[in-house]
Amino acid sequence: MKIEIRSINSLQDLIKDLQRIYMAAYQEDYLYAYREPGRIKRYLKWLMKHAKGGFFVAFVDDRPVGFLALQPDCRFHGEIVPEIHELVVDPEFQGLGLGKRLMERAFEFLRHRGFSRVALWVGEKNETAKKFYEKLGFKITARQGSWLRMEKELQTSEDSRSRSLSKTRKASTTSESSIFSSGV
Repeated sequence: MKIEIRSINSLQDLIKDLQRIYMAAYQEDYLYAYREPGRIKRYLKWLMKHAKGGFFVAFVDDRPVGFLALQPDCRFHGEIVPEIHELVVDPEFQGLGLGKRLMERAFEFLRHRGFSRVALWVGEKNETAKKFYEKLGFKITARQGSWLRMEKELQTSEDSRSRSLSKTRKASTTSESSIFSSGV
């Protein structure tokens, strides 16, 4: 099975597949999803318009099976904080780590553009999604009606390198003090 995450800039050849994926994923969800195919098509076009390079599709053996759309220039309380507007994986392909791979690709996209934080909104009763986002490091930061805003700090490669060096220094210090305290 060949899994690939691709950035797309047009829905032209994928709109029917993405509609199908959306409808299958939200089949039982009457609280948080659009139901009518025409409305879903308009929503997908809206997502693409606002994604500015942040629309990713998961393919399994060249078949589209999931997607993530984010908006890098989203504003919340006057501050620009990118938002993930949609993460959808066809139920037939859930459990393969595609959602996580789509999220990681989105984080990489945002880090590369200098963003240090990302947000999303999740339905308060969508326990599965909340747990998934929490495992990825998201924390609830606000509430609007039946929606919860979750945010995550994005670790930059410099942060990662700095933490790694810090751990190395700490390990060296510990090792040196162990040598001295053991009388060697």
